Amino acid sequence: MRPAPARVRRFAPHAIACLAALCLAASARAQESERLDLSVVGAFAIERFNSLGADTAGLSANSSPDGGVLVDFRVLDLPGKAGARPALHVLGGMTTTTRILGPAVPGMRVQAFKVFDLATGVRLEIPVDALLKGNAGVALRLGWDGAFLLTRTDDQEFLSRSMGRVEFVRTSGALAGSSIGFGSGYDETYGWDASHGRSEVRLGLEARVLGHAAPAPPAPATKPGAKAPPAPPPGPVQRLAWIFLDVSAGTDGGPGADGMRARAGLGFDLAAFTTAAFAPRR
Repeated sequence: MRPAPARVRRFAPHAIACLAALCLAASARAQESERLDLSVVGAFAIERFNSLGADTAGLSANSSPDGGVLVDFRVLDLPGKAGARPALHVLGGMTTTTRILGPAVPGMRVQAFKVFDLATGVRLEIPVDALLKGNAGVALRLGWDGAFLLTRTDDQEFLSRSMGRVEFVRTSGALAGSSIGFGSGYDETYGWDASHGRSEVRLGLEARVLGHAAPAPPAPATKPGAKAPPAPPPGPVQRLAWIFLDVSAGTDGGPGADGMRARAGLGFDLAAFTTAAFAPRR
């Protein structure tokens, strides 16, 4: 890893301000288009940091509270058949926790630090039933995510993470949001000698505990004496709150540090709560 240059340190407040502006703008638009997931999550995290330095320092395991704000904004729907249209998403988030971090420079010890994680990303979500028949409710995600992590002190306060990802995700039903995927890239939290050439497998399980059924569309008008058409189906159930379990394992494929991390907690979609509260009643 490398010390953060002064221009990176100056950039951080602007990045936070831009992310906040994106949240506000997206929230305003979400009232009409329901394109936004603006979520607050609270969790408890457990991690295992596997390296000689961590074992020597007695820091191979750590647990701590974890929480923050996450943004998922569907900015563009691509051409496709009805009900199976690919979509482009922009991601963001601000979370805080305590992490075991590898040495930033040679000679530095493995230590546990408070971490403020400012993340961003982009992904293309392609419904599988657009490619194969009989696979409704599952989507393929192709994307990238990265982050600046504010931690430590002096010239070692910024770390970075960047990974390309391939995932399959459940998009409907009570388990919407559950996923399994693979990532590849770099992650400086593992230390200067093990930050590049990293691979990660991630499993996420989510279960809806509170939802809001969207109102059904109005029935079409019928002519006098004509047979009444069947009632329109009810609208989709919008997720308001859910419980989740995320498990990830990362390695550099060599003698460098490896790690596993698990998070379990509760999430609330603030945009969905607002939409449900102010949606017109039919």
